Amino acid sequence: MKLHPTQQAAQGLFFVFFGSLGWLLGRDMPIGTAGDMGVGFVPRMLSYGCIGIGALLLTITLIRRESGIAFGLAWWPLLIVTALVVAFGLLLPHLGLPLTIVAIVLAAGASGETFDWRVLAVTAGGLALVSTLLFHTLLRLQVPVWPSW
Repeated sequence: MKLHPTQQAAQGLFFVFFGSLGWLLGRDMPIGTAGDMGVGFVPRMLSYGCIGIGALLLTITLIRRESGIAFGLAWWPLLIVTALVVAFGLLLPHLGLPLTIVAIVLAAGASGETFDWRVLAVTAGGLALVSTLLFHTLLRLQVPVWPSW
C-alpha cells in the first residue's frame, strides 16, 4: 500500500494531534510505575506511541520527498504477527504459558522462508522455560502454567 506524500503527512499530523490530545487530557491521571501501574499508565504510553508513529510518518514523508525513496508496507508479515498475537491470547487460558509459547514460536518459525526444526525446538523450549520462570515464579503473576482441558 503506497500513500501519496500529502496523505502520509496528514496521517502523521493526525497521529501527533491525537497523541498530544490524549496526553493533554490524561496528564492529571496518576501513572504509577511499570511494576505498579496507575490508571494513567496505559493512556500515557498509548499517547507516546501515537506521537512517535506520527513523527515517524512525517519523517518518512520528508525523506521520500527529498530523496525519492519509495516506502511500501509488507502485508504478509503484518498479518502473521497479528494472527500470532491473537492466537497467543486465545491459547493462553487453555494451554498454559509454556505450551502456548511453544506453539507460537513454532508457528512463527514455520511461517518463514527458511527454518530448522531443531533450532526452533530449542528456541521454543528455552523461551517457554524462561518465560514461565520469570512471569510465574519470580514475578508471581497469575498466568496459567498447566493446560486446562
